[in-house]
Amino acid sequence: MLQRGSHSRRSRAAPLAVRMSRLVAAVLALGVTAAVALAVMRGTSGILRRGTSVPPPGADPYCGQLPSPGFDRPPNAAHSGRYVNDIYGYAVTIPAGLTGYTHATAAPRGFGILLSRQPPAFLRVDAAYDAFYDITAQGVHLRDRFSARLFDTLLQESGVPYSLDGVSGGRYRMTVRCPRSTQTYLFDSVIVVRDREIYRLDLQSVPQRYGADRGVLDTLLRSWSWVPLRH
Repeated sequence: MLQRGSHSRRSRAAPLAVRMSRLVAAVLALGVTAAVALAVMRGTSGILRRGTSVPPPGADPYCGQLPSPGFDRPPNAAHSGRYVNDIYGYAVTIPAGLTGYTHATAAPRGFGILLSRQPPAFLRVDAAYDAFYDITAQGVHLRDRFSARLFDTLLQESGVPYSLDGVSGGRYRMTVRCPRSTQTYLFDSVIVVRDREIYRLDLQSVPQRYGADRGVLDTLLRSWSWVPLRH
């Protein structure tokens, strides 16, 4: 396991190409967030005019949001077995029989596993620079909770301390109901903030699948380890 101080020294010593890659990823994340915020503001103005609670397309990160139909096809990169990300310094093992996919045009931050389209279930492994200076896992979760409550109904929420390979963070569960629907979704997230980087594993599932899907998440969590950054 990497110690925090040694990780910081390696981060400062990382080659320019690696640092630029991480910077580009952070800028892209900010751009996506700004686009979503703009969509939310535009959609909210429409909501006020029309008196409806349906969010604009793409603004709600919850309520059955799944990858596009071509998510698991080329040119998107497929991953199986041991996945090593030496830009963000972590490794995790994808369980046998499952495949993770990374968008061909996306920064190399992690991958997603489509567990089921109907009923919807998706698992995402991700790392990103803490551009919003949340500092703690709880701070990141507060933004998640705000997003869930903006357009949807947050029915239940819980959080407990959790560690990834010795680095402390939290595990947060939310039960969300979509507007104009009786469908409920379960979100199980493990979040760790380490040297201004946010590492997270996010499971989206439904009550009838949650037991099995949680087992996949738990398997990923047990396999997590920190690895040296690319030199």
